[in-house]
Amino acid sequence: MNTSALLFIILGFWIFTLQSKIKHLEKLVNGLKDKKPYVPSNEEETVKDELQEVSEELSQKTVALEAEELQSSAQTFKTSRSPREPSKVLVFITNYFTGGNLLVRIGGVILFFGLAFLVKYAAEHSVLSMQTRLIFIAIAAITLIIVGWKLRDREGAYGQILQGLGIAMFYLVIYAASKFYAILSLDIAFALMLLVVIIGSVLAVIEDALPLALFSTAGGFLVPILTSSGDGSHIMLFSYYALLNLGIFVVAWYRSWRVLNVVGFLFTFVIAGAWGVLRYSSDLFSTTEPFLILYFLMYLTISILFTMKHPFKPKNFVDGTLVFGLPLVAFPLQVNLVNTMQYGEAYSAIVLGTLYLMLFQTLRKKERTQLLAQAFLALSVVFYTIAVPYLFDADVSAALWSLEGAAVIWIALKQEKVYTRYFGELLLLASIFIYPNDVYEYRMSLAEYLGFIIIIIATFISAYLLDRHKEQLSKIDTYLSKVLLGLAIILWFMSTPMKLMTYIDSNHLNAMILSLVLGALILFITTKFIQWKVLISTLQAYLVLGMLFFFLNMTHSSYFMHPFEGFGAISFGLLVFVNYLLLHQYDAVWKFTKQLHILALWFISIILTLELHYHADLLKMDKSFIMISIALTSLILSVFLLYPKRYIAWIEPYRNTYQLIGAGGLIGMLILWELQAFSVPPHANLSYIPLLNPLDMLQGLVLGIAYYWIVKNKVSFTQNVKVSFYGILALLSTIFASVIFARAVHMFREVNYRFNSLWRDDYFQAGLSILWSMIAIVLMLLSKRYKNRPLWMAGFGLLILVVLKLFFVELANSGTIERIISFIVVGSLLLLIGYFVPLPPNKERDEEKESVV
Repeated sequence: MNTSALLFIILGFWIFTLQSKIKHLEKLVNGLKDKKPYVPSNEEETVKDELQEVSEELSQKTVALEAEELQSSAQTFKTSRSPREPSKVLVFITNYFTGGNLLVRIGGVILFFGLAFLVKYAAEHSVLSMQTRLIFIAIAAITLIIVGWKLRDREGAYGQILQGLGIAMFYLVIYAASKFYAILSLDIAFALMLLVVIIGSVLAVIEDALPLALFSTAGGFLVPILTSSGDGSHIMLFSYYALLNLGIFVVAWYRSWRVLNVVGFLFTFVIAGAWGVLRYSSDLFSTTEPFLILYFLMYLTISILFTMKHPFKPKNFVDGTLVFGLPLVAFPLQVNLVNTMQYGEAYSAIVLGTLYLMLFQTLRKKERTQLLAQAFLALSVVFYTIAVPYLFDADVSAALWSLEGAAVIWIALKQEKVYTRYFGELLLLASIFIYPNDVYEYRMSLAEYLGFIIIIIATFISAYLLDRHKEQLSKIDTYLSKVLLGLAIILWFMSTPMKLMTYIDSNHLNAMILSLVLGALILFITTKFIQWKVLISTLQAYLVLGMLFFFLNMTHSSYFMHPFEGFGAISFGLLVFVNYLLLHQYDAVWKFTKQLHILALWFISIILTLELHYHADLLKMDKSFIMISIALTSLILSVFLLYPKRYIAWIEPYRNTYQLIGAGGLIGMLILWELQAFSVPPHANLSYIPLLNPLDMLQGLVLGIAYYWIVKNKVSFTQNVKVSFYGILALLSTIFASVIFARAVHMFREVNYRFNSLWRDDYFQAGLSILWSMIAIVLMLLSKRYKNRPLWMAGFGLLILVVLKLFFVELANSGTIERIISFIVVGSLLLLIGYFVPLPPNKERDEEKESVV
């Protein structure tokens, strides 16, 4: 990862947001300043207006029409947008070439370029002697200065432009004399340049002439460029630029000319940057670093002078171009200079951060410089932030960034500074996404895990602070608090399970469950100290997450689940304990308390069922006992739920829910088990006694508990639902009776316990017909006793099934004794039923007949 690029992006974003903030504040203050004060009208005029009468000829229609027109005009004014202000640089260039004496300005520029090219050409072709060339240009420069001085009061800045051109030509003469011809030594050349700088600065200040200053400065900066031959000393170039910047500094002490400051800044750092890219090497550090520091301090001071010397006007009160542009340009140059030194970038960033912090402390107490002080404080934070990754590894840097981001968010919320908060959020999010990418491994060190904890704490605190200050957030920003809380939880589960696996257990599921328990306990304790509704609501997901981890792990398991493997008994025990602790604590607060009670019950049943199944299989038990182990947990829990008349005090309000839905879910699982158990034969090594063996007894008990559940909750069901439940139960009971008979045939007649084998057995067919007929008789007898017509119809339907079976199955083999017996017995039973158990009367029809009579 390119850390430097990221740092510069952060720095650029920070500068952009601060500039936007400054412009916004300046616009507000300027708007207040420009408002015209209210001037009360003359007393006589007021009296006169009051005495004026409204003409009676003005109709109501005319008044309404005028009001409508005024409303339309107001709406148009409201919706119209004011034109956007053009760029200041564009305005200056436009004014330069359109305002004042246009010909003089253009001519001055062309003349200067021509003279510069002439000097270069003469130096290369030796047309004139060196002294002659320089004397001619010097005379021309003096002439322009004198003429410009005399014409300094002429309109269009004519004289000022001539003076500026003359100053620039003097720069040209001195620079050429020292560089190309070696007529002047460097000491004399710089002394003369210093003199020219002083003269130009004094003239500009005395005449209050910005064009003079601009012409002389721009010309001075262009001299090395226009006369360059590709070689030369960078020391001479930068020293020459230092003198030019000194002139700008002197002028800035007396005049707040922003354009002049920006022109000098751009020339200096653009040319210095180009040289650094093309020519710099590490052996030139000692002769380059002092100039960069000097330039930086000069323009830093100029930006402060601009604020302090500028007339107190809200507009342009802080020069954002210099304040923010200077570090944005200078620091990359500094990084390029010190990139071969160990911690060079870090020390540079720390020095800049400290410098800006000292300036903040110095300027913050003055009303005029408070906004500038805030900008310097922001830059101090930025550079301290940048120093971190240069001092530490990427993982440590990201962790420290998170703390810094949280601190910035806290300060920004306290001071209600939107853009500062955005910067803190950017830092925090950067640390969240960078850190796991750098350190996430299956086995992480303690230091790496502590880095995760630092980021989690910083993210959690930031989420809490944002939620506490919702009034400062926009509609979109209000979701950020929940997003950060979610990210903190995700980071917790990315780190803590991995660390636990290195100490206590290599089972990933146990590590996830223990991490969930530990995290929930920490959040639970936290809610005792801070009242955060979002956090309390988030804890509702505790059990759901535990179930999610468990079932996801099941999908990756190709063997029988063993939940209590390793520390599983401890982890799942703690999971259940903490779940009921939270349910008890937030009973009146949570929205989904009932649902969570039921989910917890079912989850406990699933865990214990899987554990019992695992151990039964581990002991190589018979298939029938393995099936019994699957049903035991749900059956026992169902009995404990349905039998008590009262529960524990804090669970008592949910007793009906437990008995209806909780037990209903368990019985539903038992019914599915019942269907699966029908296919299981009895234990091969045990004597089989129908209904008195473990599997039959347990299946019968399941049907009994299902019947009891229907009776217990009958007030909760409609009549149709109850009839449906009873019908399903009756069908299962019939199948259960048939299965008992099939198992008996399997054990005593040694018929293979498979459907095809049993169906082809004549003994089984005959017995099944007789069994079903007897069940039908029982149903019909019950219907007669309870006068229940639907019950009789059910028995009759079963008899119809028996008859169909006799003719389509038994009739094919009517020659066998078994089939003959089945026909005789069933026929006899039908005759007896028709005599003793006739169809019960229809109560509804009888009631209708009685009402008619």
